[in-house]
Amino acid sequence: MFEGLKRIADQRPGFRLMELAVGMAVFLLLCAAGVAGSMRMVENGRKSKALSQFRDFQMGMSLFEGDYLKPPIPRSKRDSGWDTIYGDPDGNYSTQFLVAALAGEDREFPYKGETFSTRESNPQKKSYMVFQMAQNGKYGIGPDGRLLDPWGGNVIVAINGFKSTNPSDKLVDFDDGRNDRRLHTWGLAEYHETKPKDEAYVFWSYGKDGKKGRGGNARSVVPLKGSDDVVSW
Repeated sequence: MFEGLKRIADQRPGFRLMELAVGMAVFLLLCAAGVAGSMRMVENGRKSKALSQFRDFQMGMSLFEGDYLKPPIPRSKRDSGWDTIYGDPDGNYSTQFLVAALAGEDREFPYKGETFSTRESNPQKKSYMVFQMAQNGKYGIGPDGRLLDPWGGNVIVAINGFKSTNPSDKLVDFDDGRNDRRLHTWGLAEYHETKPKDEAYVFWSYGKDGKKGRGGNARSVVPLKGSDDVVSW
């Protein structure tokens, strides 16, 4: 009898260690799942913030258009009718001009041989938006006047040049971004599932990684699904 009890007692520590190991494994799996779920919630929250940012920007642009019958673009772009992109990290134009024009500021921005004057675009100096300042370099206006998304990257804006020319002019379909119906982004906002068409303007962000799609070339057509990009159209 005592020998039987001794054998049971000898077996208990091993059994308890096995239980502990299994319990720890389950606990670690639950922690990992919880962390992954929390990260997804954070990223989804940032995407929602980006869409809210786009809606606010779109409202400001619409109010501006209501007064001036054109979006806030400089004279050279209005006269030429070229579709123009602001905020592309590798492009010529930052969003500083658009932000200043919508805020009613009187400023000039030299851009590679050109000078964009908010006075020409918004001579009444009316304020159509109140922008919040970015906290920790994210979600708002940065120190240099650029509009930053919730990840700290550029909010990118494309404006249809024809929408800002005389509406009675005949549409000439060059299909190259000048005086045609389609809003051209030269591949920067084109995905397998969607792309801008004849909108007056659109907004988008390349998300957390700052790259189009899942790390694809910015001018290649890639899937939007599964990426962290956020688009307004």
